[in-house]
Order: sequence, then structure tokens, then C-alpha cells
Amino acid sequence: MSSSRPGHRLALVGCGAIGSLVAELLEKKKSSFKVTALYDARPEAAQLLSKKLKSKPKVCQSLSEVFSVCDWVLEAASVKAALPTAQASLRKRKPLVMMSTGAFLLHQKQLTKLAQKYKTKIYLPSGALCGLDGLKAARQIGSIKSLTITSTKPPRGFAGAPGLTSAQKKMLEKNKSAFYLYQGDVWGAIQRFPANVNVAATTAIASGTPQKLKVRVVADPKATMNQHEIHVEGDFGELTAITRNRPSKMNPRTSALAIQAALALFERLESYVEVGN
Repeated sequence: MSSSRPGHRLALVGCGAIGSLVAELLEKKKSSFKVTALYDARPEAAQLLSKKLKSKPKVCQSLSEVFSVCDWVLEAASVKAALPTAQASLRKRKPLVMMSTGAFLLHQKQLTKLAQKYKTKIYLPSGALCGLDGLKAARQIGSIKSLTITSTKPPRGFAGAPGLTSAQKKMLEKNKSAFYLYQGDVWGAIQRFPANVNVAATTAIASGTPQKLKVRVVADPKATMNQHEIHVEGDFGELTAITRNRPSKMNPRTSALAIQAALALFERLESYVEVGN
């Protein structure tokens, strides 16, 4: 999409580590997207970010308040908060960038219908992952036969995950070697590790066959980076993509590349030339 679209006022919903860093870096890059509104369930988080930004965006007291001062919405909230944010944005015809791709996958049918009804686009950044262009191309050539993603992170990257059993919590503290925290479908992964598996959700969406995706989540005490490995087999042939990236210093549950992917998306939205499918 070219920069000919009128209005680049951006509302940020979710002022945690990821959303705050994206907002700060957009300003540092002198992007045409200007953060004009902030909303967070914790008002103090929005107030703190507003003070850091030169644009001094309005701190909104409710989600409905943001739509009067924005053209676009960047959702960087929790999986739970992402759905009402997306619903309201689409109904207000505000193009939406969703960082919580897991929330989109859980409610894909509903949100797609809303987007179509209000003729408003949803953009999903690729996150901490490479290989999605190849995967999207592969599905054009016959069928996908098998699809797996293995995500490996240091134990601290799983702190606070709601799906951890008591035994797994102890293993995260004591184990000296790598071990599986989860093996199963993408929907179970989202429920158990909502802050860790946006990459799995994004892979599922890009494949067009989320039911075929097998997800493996690994904790490795020796790991110094977050690693995501996709393996795809189908009529097109075979594809393997491995991405190793450093955890974000502000939020070790995510990768620094996930934040940069959002910036790259905004850059693409400004550009008259697009690279990749």
C-alpha cells in the first residue's frame, strides 16, 4: 500500500515493552506514522510512554476514545485484549496492525468477516520469523503435506507462561539440558504460551492450513538466542527456514526481530516500492 493514503496518525493500544519500543523507534526513524494516541489498561504505562515521546500523544481513558484522534491502530496488547481492540478498530474503519497474531488466529473467521464488511485491512507483521514469503508461495503449488515449527528459547523466556505445569516450572529452574514444554497443535500452544508463540500462529495463518501445523516448544538452558525452525513439505518441494535472534532486552519472551518486523511493515506502508509477496 502506498503512502498516498490520507492520514498517518497512529494509536497504540498496549503500552508494554513491545508497543513502547515500536512507538519510540518509529519516532526515532522519523516515520510519517505519528503516534497521536495511547491506551493501556494500566494508565500509568501510557502516561510514562507519553512523557518519553516528543509527539506527546494523548493518553486515552478508554478504547473508544482513541478513534477520534487516529487514522491507524497498532495493537500490542495481550491475546485477551487484542480481540475487542480489533473488533472496535474495524467497526471504526481504522486499518489495524496486529502484533498479537495468536489472537487473530483464534478469531480469524470473525475478524476476517468484520474486515470485509467494513472494507478495512488487517496487517500481521512477520515477527521473529523468516521464510513466510516462501511458505505463502508454496501453498500456491498444490497442497502442503506437512508443516512443523520448533521454537527454542532460554528458560527465562517462559517466565509467567500460564500453561506451565508445576513439574515444568521446576524443570525450568533445574534442568541443565534442553527439553520439550509442548508438542501439539497451534491452538493449544496459543492457550498455554500466549506470549511465546506468535510465530507459530503467524506460520499457521501464512500456510492457509493451520490444522496441519505441528508445534514444538523447547526450553534450552544453553540457548543464548531465540530460535524458530520451520519445515514444510508439499507439492512444491521442501522448505526449511531457521531464524536465530537475540531476545529483546526489555522483554526476553520476545525477540528483537519481532519489534523490527513491525517497523519494517510501517516502512512498507509508506513506500511506493514493495519487495516480497
